[in-house]
Amino acid sequence: SLSLSLSLSLCLPLPLPMSSSSTKASTEDSKQGGGENIDGVAKRIKKLYPREYFRKHLEYGIRTDGRKPMDIRRTAVSTDTIKSADGSSVAKIGNTTVACGIKLEVGVPSALSPKEGRIMVNLTMAPLSSPSHSKQAIQQRFMKDKVTESIAVTVLEAIQNAHMVNLEELCIKEGESVWVCYLDMVCLDYSGNLFDASLIAAVGALKSLVIPPTVVADDGEVMLKQGSGSNLTIIRYPMPVSFIILEKKHVVADPSAEEEQFQQGRVSIVYSIEGDLCLLKKEGGAVILQQQLKKCMKVAATHAKALAKSLSVFASD
Repeated sequence: SLSLSLSLSLCLPLPLPMSSSSTKASTEDSKQGGGENIDGVAKRIKKLYPREYFRKHLEYGIRTDGRKPMDIRRTAVSTDTIKSADGSSVAKIGNTTVACGIKLEVGVPSALSPKEGRIMVNLTMAPLSSPSHSKQAIQQRFMKDKVTESIAVTVLEAIQNAHMVNLEELCIKEGESVWVCYLDMVCLDYSGNLFDASLIAAVGALKSLVIPPTVVADDGEVMLKQGSGSNLTIIRYPMPVSFIILEKKHVVADPSAEEEQFQQGRVSIVYSIEGDLCLLKKEGGAVILQQQLKKCMKVAATHAKALAKSLSVFASD
């Protein structure tokens, strides 16, 4: 494209002078199809001058993968993908893929909420999800670090802020026993924007969750009984869009893994399908201007409604 050609020309260092013999050899190679094409040159520049490569693209209003600054990659989600789980889903944004499985266990309610069940969220990275994690695969099976822990906390915060489900439906016997939902998520393929894919996977798994019928014995033991289970009532569907700040002035939506390497700040915005703001979280030291934030919020709200229409999984019950 024109912008790519311009950015490449600005990134390229001045050519070294060549002798007449080397020029002739280069010409012969090109005639024989051995010359380096524009894609090859772009790959070299991207490797040698990565920050400059991304910066020049942003100055022309285009990203290195061809998207505009506020474009979001294709999103897909499927539910009931893990038959051994009580609820499950797989969400995909671009190539970033997250699988979520829910396992129900009987627990004791908190003293402050004797009629409410609990939701626990855990996120890990599969060793082969990205090159950086595969290097550590020999040391441990699944990778867990401060980043995944922070994302898991934010996913739970978004679900709670949205009042997505009625936790009283998880109550078995008030003050004695409730269902605890363990949401275990695994990133199978990582290409950026892990939070958005994780939240969508968690929402899909909760929608498919089936609560089995139970009976409580005289001694307080909870036992399963025959019969079909019931689904949780979904009150709101929280839909996320994350943005990152690059070069202290450019803001892009749904960042790729390559773009995240140069991020100086991050904003995660979650809207419900109904248009309610559920979460706004700013990370990093870079400042985001008021007009930029307003634009991000508008993009996030519009995307939440568009996502509900495009994904039948989140259609209104």
